[in-house]
Amino acid sequence: MGADPRSESAAALPPGAAEYPVPAYAWYVVLVLLIVGITSYLDRYLIALLVEPIKADLAITDTQISFLQGSAFALFYVAFGLPFGAIVDRASRRTILVVGIALWSIMTFACGLATSYWQLFIARAGVGIGEACLAPAAYSLIADYFPPRQRGRAMSTYNMSNYLGVGASLLLGGIVLRLLGDAPQVSLPGLGPTTTWKAVFFVVGLPGLVLAGLMATVREETRKDAQVTTKPTFGQFFAHLGAARGAYTAVYVVSALTAFVGLTFATWGASFFIRTYGMKPAQVGLMLGPVNALAGVLGCLASGAISDRLVASNRAGGRFLVPLIWWPIALVGLLALAVAPTKETALMAMAFLTFGSGLGLASVPPTIQDITPNRLRGRAISLHFIFSGLLGMGLAPTLIALVTDHVLHDPRALRASLMIVLVPVIIAGFIACLAGQRAYENVRRP
Repeated sequence: MGADPRSESAAALPPGAAEYPVPAYAWYVVLVLLIVGITSYLDRYLIALLVEPIKADLAITDTQISFLQGSAFALFYVAFGLPFGAIVDRASRRTILVVGIALWSIMTFACGLATSYWQLFIARAGVGIGEACLAPAAYSLIADYFPPRQRGRAMSTYNMSNYLGVGASLLLGGIVLRLLGDAPQVSLPGLGPTTTWKAVFFVVGLPGLVLAGLMATVREETRKDAQVTTKPTFGQFFAHLGAARGAYTAVYVVSALTAFVGLTFATWGASFFIRTYGMKPAQVGLMLGPVNALAGVLGCLASGAISDRLVASNRAGGRFLVPLIWWPIALVGLLALAVAPTKETALMAMAFLTFGSGLGLASVPPTIQDITPNRLRGRAISLHFIFSGLLGMGLAPTLIALVTDHVLHDPRALRASLMIVLVPVIIAGFIACLAGQRAYENVRRP
């Protein structure tokens, strides 16, 4: 990959025009980032399938397991997000990603070494720190590989890693659990007898180190900016946000609430089927994993196609119109899940929800890119993931658990907990998106 893959038509570009790599190489970079992203989400959400065995082995409650799924990861993911965003705006994004991939893979393996609640908490925090660099670096890199009117499809393709990763965590976890059987312990080469749920972390964590090497094959693309030598400060970044506070507030609120809904099902979806329909974790993984992956991928692809078309047709609201489609889907899907009499109908409702979530979440990064200067994009994307992390990964899993443990007092009442928490969030998200359209239009088309 040492050659500089540039378009042969670059010489014909007028002075000052952006020069982009040939499409084949640009899509190779997206493919590498997609694989890396799938691995990150797999490592992040694998614990969702292992809720019941971890609870039994460590003797912990729903609220405590929600901290492992959410806060242990999210607090450190959020804390390191903006600093990593600043580094992304200044340094080699490829190098940042190589180091981050290696770190979160090692910490995923360390989850399997935990013998207490707090050891597992610390290992999950390490995964969060490593993964905090991924989104700002990946989206910033993609934005420099594709011209504006093609970014929706490129970024939505990368965003499929979310759903492929969640699906892979369920599917791969289910396969591993099926292969290992129902025995509480298994014997692994070099590790000896170990608890089955720990073995799953070992199997999933190690291959990530290979991906760090794959990431090293990607060339760091030059930044498409008239002032590429400048290194903006946080003061300049917050001044830019302040000048367009209405638009950024609307986008960040809508994206955070979208993450709240989508990540609630990523963390509690498997437990919903286990508790509501009496299924085993391996069965849920094998059933829910492929469905979630397919529905999420279709949602992301639809999002990219729709948002690029909106930009190409010069619609004033641009990509920020896409979430207006997502919120009605969320409400209908949630209500369908609430009354589903069988696991098959619940699975269809979950697929509908996941499709809509992919539609909404995949539109966020290019929506932000469209109103953010190049050298501020790492920070701008980081801020999106900070808010989404606090609500989606931090608050959402714990709020569901608190309602289940302390309001309904019944772990089997997960269906009611989802309704109590999510219906107000969905309504608020739609109102915020509708109210923010004018502010976004004014910034996008000053």
